[in-house]
Amino acid sequence: MAFVILVLIFFSQYMLTIANKPNCVDYYWRDYYGVIPNDAVPAGKDHNGDTLYIGLIYVRGFELLPGTIFPKQESARTSAYASVFNTDKFVKILCSPHKEAFEWISIESKDLHKYMNRNPIPGGSEVGENLHVGRVFRNNDVIVGKIFRHDRVVGNGIWFPVGNTVSSSLSYDILLYNCDKIAVPKIDQRIKTY
Repeated sequence: MAFVILVLIFFSQYMLTIANKPNCVDYYWRDYYGVIPNDAVPAGKDHNGDTLYIGLIYVRGFELLPGTIFPKQESARTSAYASVFNTDKFVKILCSPHKEAFEWISIESKDLHKYMNRNPIPGGSEVGENLHVGRVFRNNDVIVGKIFRHDRVVGNGIWFPVGNTVSSSLSYDILLYNCDKIAVPKIDQRIKTY
């Protein structure tokens, strides 16, 4: 009987490990109303050392766009076309119970295709194109921006607000979800389950 239980424990542990790999992504977008949830995923720090967060902002007429959440101002900032938007309405914040699985990878836009099979974080859409979440550093601040995936989009790269203007870069960090960093719970086989 003990042998059967051990085999069942081993098998369930094996199935849990296998099941987590292909569909391990465990993150979500929560509504943001000025309070940072405990499971919010940080984007980096500003020039004062304050943590900034990853937002997804709906801007009427411009679709759903990634941006930076500023907790002290209880608002978010994004850009679309040549416009910069600051808002505290229709904002979501990226959250996960596995913050350790997120990683920022520095890349050049020409190499984006190499990362498309590594769980890049989707960041809404604009002009009919799916976007991914990225970031850049300007003036000692982190800025969350939108990465266009396809080469046919004019100005492929990351687009982001700087001051009251929109800027772009072909060098940036892309946010990926690394399934291998998720800790699979270990079962202590010394504990009796019967």
